[in-house]
Amino acid sequence: MPQFLIIFQRRIGTMLWAFSLITLINLGNLLLVNHQAALAASDTPLTTPPTAEKTELGFSSPQEKEEAYEEATEALTKDPKKGVEKLYDEEMEKYKESQPDKNVLEKAKEVIEGITNND
Repeated sequence: MPQFLIIFQRRIGTMLWAFSLITLINLGNLLLVNHQAALAASDTPLTTPPTAEKTELGFSSPQEKEEAYEEATEALTKDPKKGVEKLYDEEMEKYKESQPDKNVLEKAKEVIEGITNND
C-alpha cells in the first residue's frame, strides 16, 4: 500500500508539473500576441479600402464593362484566335499612343538591335 501511494504521488506531481508548464506557456502567448489588435486601426494603409470607384479591370461604369464585353464577344465570334489577337493589338496600339514614353524593355530591344546591326 505505501508503494502505491508513492507511485500515485509521483504521477500526480508530474501531471501538476505538466499542467503548470502548459498554463505558463499559454499565459505567455496571451501576453505576446495581445498587440495584434493594433492592425485593426482604420488609418493604416493595409486595412483602408481604395477610394477610387474603379474596379479591378479599370472600368468605372457598367456601360464601359458592357462595351468591353461586347467587343470581346464580337472578336471571338468572328474568328476565335485571330479576333482576340486583333483586339489585343488594337488595345496595345491605343496604350502606346497614350503612353509615349518607352519602357525599359523597348529601350533594351532598341539597344540590342543597334548593337547587332552595327556588326
